[in-house]
Amino acid sequence: MKRKFVTEYALGYMNSFTSIVTAHQLLLGGRVNPVDQQNLDKSHIYIITARPQPFFKPETLRHEGGLLSGVVCYRIDGKEHEIPFEGFHWTLDDEASKIECRYPYREICSFNPDGQEGTYLPASMLTFRYLQEDRSGAVDLNRYEVLYVGQSLGQGNRSAPERLKNHSTLQKILALTNHDYPDKEIMIFMYQFEHDQFFTSMDGRAKDANNTNQNESRLINAMRNRPNKKQKIGMIEAGLIRYFQPHYNEIFKIKFPSAKHKTLKSCYDLDVSSLVIELACQELNYYFYSPTVTAKNHHIAKIDLVASQKRLSFFNATGFNEMPDIIKG
Repeated sequence: MKRKFVTEYALGYMNSFTSIVTAHQLLLGGRVNPVDQQNLDKSHIYIITARPQPFFKPETLRHEGGLLSGVVCYRIDGKEHEIPFEGFHWTLDDEASKIECRYPYREICSFNPDGQEGTYLPASMLTFRYLQEDRSGAVDLNRYEVLYVGQSLGQGNRSAPERLKNHSTLQKILALTNHDYPDKEIMIFMYQFEHDQFFTSMDGRAKDANNTNQNESRLINAMRNRPNKKQKIGMIEAGLIRYFQPHYNEIFKIKFPSAKHKTLKSCYDLDVSSLVIELACQELNYYFYSPTVTAKNHHIAKIDLVASQKRLSFFNATGFNEMPDIIKG
């Protein structure tokens, strides 16, 4: 194969905001502060995942001077594991409040002197914050299996939380997980993708490639006419599905990319030869994996859109070995 043009280019998208919630918290609802709500309203990509379900060991819990200590447990294939913790900051509503941890021990509740329930602390939130600060790499509780990737713009301009609250696939995943994997909890990651990038590469060795004014004009046209919001979200969803190949996704899982997909029409109209989608997870210290992807805290899906045309893409240069892990149609 050869380059059609001396200059090839790729569209790049990377997550710019991440929100994480358990499926239980999402369906339960509740108040969200205005700033977080604005960010959630702009989150249109979501990933449904599973990890071991954490729970407290009640007899180990101590709360003194605004600091909580104790043990968090979880099970893998029925075998119980423990994580001791101490010095976790948790301020109660009243200094005289008492804490209780009732079966199934997934949260600690505080009760004010008058008996009214005060603040509460889920084991899920404690472990997430604790591991975020720990930075010790991938461990059982910050490794998440990707089960489903979706978007919320398919039927109107909805946010990810609005789409998920009545999502049939989420209900199916919850039901099957509860039956088949009772020691796992479902966590949902919601994303904004505001970091748009435009990558170019020039191949001076491509002797037969087009280097006329057409080469430059198509580049300028592509830079000035980027895909719109709906097109962008559709491409990100499809690219992540193809990359992770989650168990509960059907479309885009294998036969992507393809010129037949309407999702990619804007790319082919602009002669974009490649797509790069990044998920950066380092800041919150979590790792994604799937049956086809090992656990990592930074994922890059590199998608060649023109391989089926027998044409070299942005990822290829004359005389150099091909980049690894390129997804082709």
